[in-house]
Amino acid sequence: MVHVSSLLIPAAVLLPNLLFIVWPPKPLPGWKETKQNRMYQITENLGRVGVMVLPLFSAIRMEGGLESIALGIMLLSLGIYSSGWIRYLRNEREYRYLYAAMLGIPVPMAVMPVLYFISASLLMHSVPLLVCSLILGIGHIPASIQIQRSLPKIN
Repeated sequence: MVHVSSLLIPAAVLLPNLLFIVWPPKPLPGWKETKQNRMYQITENLGRVGVMVLPLFSAIRMEGGLESIALGIMLLSLGIYSSGWIRYLRNEREYRYLYAAMLGIPVPMAVMPVLYFISASLLMHSVPLLVCSLILGIGHIPASIQIQRSLPKIN
């Protein structure tokens, strides 16, 4: 059974990514993108498909304290993720701001969506979503760290 209301779960993270279409990152002079680790790419993409599709087949279920905590973590991680997008836009769309640490969190634009989807899996009581969230994290976070290390430092 498809739960249309659960479409909000992936949409909340996916929609800000559309900013790339309207406001793409400015090129960094002298920086050449490092070749991505193929295993990270495959793992990240598998996880990404799962976290975007699986919520449609699970209902949001507020049954007790665990779900309230999961919802709180989802909202907090979504807030930090949104703050990262705002920081990127306020800093003239410099690519490196998408990977810079924030609030002591390394690569928050990678960590926060993973934390968001892990929390969503608890809210939806979905083991498959939890597995896909972890798979996403196994690929997305190390790939983002690899890119971040190759970027010029923020002054």
